[in-house]
Amino acid sequence: MLEQVAAILPRFDFRVEFAVASDVGSRRKHYEDAYLLAPELAVFAVADGMGGHRAGEVAASIAIDEVRRSLSGRQAQRVMESYVTKADLPSRREVFACLRRAFERCNERVREDAEKNPEHEGMGTTLDVVWLARDSAFVAHAGDGRVYLARSRAMLQLTQDHNSLASSRLSGSANAYRSGVTNAIGLADGIGVDTLFVDVTRGDRLLVCSDGVHGQVGSEAELSELVRTGGPLDGAQSLVARAAEQGRDNATAVVLDIGERFVRRNDRDRGLGAADLERARQSPLLVDLPESFALSALAAAVEVELPQGETIPRVLANDLVAYIVLDGVIRYPTLGRSVGAGALIFPEALVGVAGQGEQPVAEQTARLLRVRADDFSEICSDARLAAELYRRLATHIARLAQRPDRRSQP
Repeated sequence: MLEQVAAILPRFDFRVEFAVASDVGSRRKHYEDAYLLAPELAVFAVADGMGGHRAGEVAASIAIDEVRRSLSGRQAQRVMESYVTKADLPSRREVFACLRRAFERCNERVREDAEKNPEHEGMGTTLDVVWLARDSAFVAHAGDGRVYLARSRAMLQLTQDHNSLASSRLSGSANAYRSGVTNAIGLADGIGVDTLFVDVTRGDRLLVCSDGVHGQVGSEAELSELVRTGGPLDGAQSLVARAAEQGRDNATAVVLDIGERFVRRNDRDRGLGAADLERARQSPLLVDLPESFALSALAAAVEVELPQGETIPRVLANDLVAYIVLDGVIRYPTLGRSVGAGALIFPEALVGVAGQGEQPVAEQTARLLRVRADDFSEICSDARLAAELYRRLATHIARLAQRPDRRSQP
């Protein structure tokens, strides 16, 4: 357990308070989670080890050690300094490339150790990393730990679980149940790494946790209430105490509270700047909406980047999702139709309806704003905003229903 710490982080525009709480759990003899609190790097991480004979503890420790080593290295620091100096899209992609290399190196080291030590065979670990810079958070993820962003009106689950439950839901299986991790550090020669980019502001609270926390909390609403209890230490302790009532697994919660801004920058070439906001406001959901309302609506959105050829999923983070295209081209192959900036993908998801028809594909690398149905519902707790958004959404869905193909298209 760590006392609550307040810090000024390098290259980050806000003061931050952070804390961690953990519990072994009654069904575990050993604590096989590991965490990283590195305010000198503006890096925070949680790893949840897997494997017998305490090998999970070894895998988690190796991963956390490698994250610190990789992101404190000269190359990583140069990449981040370049982003802070000029926060454009190419420099942002370099930061994500740096995070992916760190995960790949974690994977290599865990597998190398398992080869040298037979008692560690089959070990692995989940890994979630948050790297803060300017007024943004870079998130990298593998496994079924989670990163959340708690805002005044929404609790955003930023990461998607890499386990058979998530996989079965993505494939539409009606018999989905929680099962083993399908992608994590050490499980295979290759490692899949999800990356996300979110802007943060004063009052936001980030949660990085193992599945021993989120798997034991009854609902996202309860999770949001617990993480916002008092200060960061109170929030972390409340989450772990709730998890300990179930007593099934190691539980680790790192909570970051975004405080007062003390650096203000003149450039806007970053995050959801003026150009991206203008593209987003071309979407049927936000068209002609006052800017203040549009910004409130977009508080539920997370920016993602999809490579060329990747299918746009209807379900992520265990929920239906919609997307607003910021740039790039999205294509419906069978229909031979492509859409670009401002397009609204899967609008019916925002009213809890799972659409049918072919799923579109990124014809070229594309940036999109992803909105989960649950997060959209929370944003719409504001009656005036809800009236504007649902009116636009109903009009757009009705127009789509009149199309001959009646597919989920913008």
